[in-house]
Amino acid sequence: MAKSQRLAEEAAKLYVEGLAVEAVATRLGVAYRTARKAIRAGGVEFRDPSQRLVGRTRPDRNLTNA
Repeated sequence: MAKSQRLAEEAAKLYVEGLAVEAVATRLGVAYRTARKAIRAGGVEFRDPSQRLVGRTRPDRNLTNA
Protein backbone atom coordinates (compact mmCIF):
# COMPACT_ATOMS: atom_id res chain seq x y z
CA MET A 1 0.00 0.00 0.00
CA ALA A 2 1.37 3.41 -0.96
CA LYS A 3 2.14 6.02 1.69
CA SER A 4 -0.44 8.42 0.24
CA GLN A 5 -3.13 5.74 0.37
CA ARG A 6 -2.36 4.97 4.03
CA LEU A 7 -2.46 8.70 4.80
CA ALA A 8 -5.81 9.06 3.03
CA GLU A 9 -7.31 6.13 4.94
CA GLU A 10 -6.06 7.34 8.32
CA ALA A 11 -7.09 10.97 7.67
CA ALA A 12 -10.55 9.89 6.53
CA LYS A 13 -10.96 7.66 9.59
CA LEU A 14 -10.02 10.44 12.00
CA TYR A 15 -12.27 12.97 10.26
CA VAL A 16 -15.25 10.59 10.26
CA GLU A 17 -14.65 9.99 13.98
CA GLY A 18 -15.28 13.71 14.51
CA LEU A 19 -11.90 15.42 14.43
CA ALA A 20 -11.62 18.73 12.61
CA VAL A 21 -9.34 18.99 9.57
CA GLU A 22 -6.86 21.00 11.63
CA ALA A 23 -6.80 18.32 14.33
CA VAL A 24 -6.33 15.59 11.71
CA ALA A 25 -3.39 17.53 10.25
CA THR A 26 -1.81 17.94 13.68
CA ARG A 27 -2.29 14.29 14.62
CA LEU A 28 -0.78 13.08 11.34
CA GLY A 29 1.98 15.67 11.30
CA VAL A 30 1.02 17.16 7.94
CA ALA A 31 -0.08 20.55 6.67
CA TYR A 32 -3.77 21.53 6.76
CA ARG A 33 -3.94 21.46 2.96
CA THR A 34 -2.40 17.99 2.85
CA ALA A 35 -4.93 16.76 5.42
CA ARG A 36 -7.85 18.13 3.36
CA LYS A 37 -6.54 16.45 0.22
CA ALA A 38 -6.04 13.17 2.08
CA ILE A 39 -9.55 13.26 3.57
CA ARG A 40 -11.05 13.90 0.14
CA ALA A 41 -8.89 11.14 -1.37
CA GLY A 42 -10.26 8.84 1.33
CA GLY A 43 -13.73 9.33 -0.14
CA VAL A 44 -15.17 11.41 2.68
CA GLU A 45 -17.50 14.34 2.10
CA PHE A 46 -16.68 17.40 4.20
CA ARG A 47 -19.08 18.47 6.91
CA ASP A 48 -20.95 21.74 6.48
CA PRO A 49 -19.22 24.13 8.90
CA SER A 50 -22.41 26.16 9.41
CA GLN A 51 -24.07 23.07 10.92
CA ARG A 52 -21.79 23.29 13.97
CA LEU A 53 -24.07 25.87 15.53
CA VAL A 54 -27.41 24.23 14.79
CA GLY A 55 -29.08 23.55 18.11
CA ARG A 56 -26.32 25.25 20.07
CA THR A 57 -27.60 28.79 20.16
CA ARG A 58 -28.93 30.15 23.42
CA PRO A 59 -32.20 32.07 23.06
CA ASP A 60 -31.59 33.81 26.39
CA ARG A 61 -28.41 35.34 24.94
CA ASN A 62 -30.40 36.97 22.11
CA LEU A 63 -32.51 39.11 24.46
CA THR A 64 -31.92 42.82 24.30
CA ASN A 65 -31.97 45.09 27.30
CA ALA A 66 -34.84 47.41 26.37
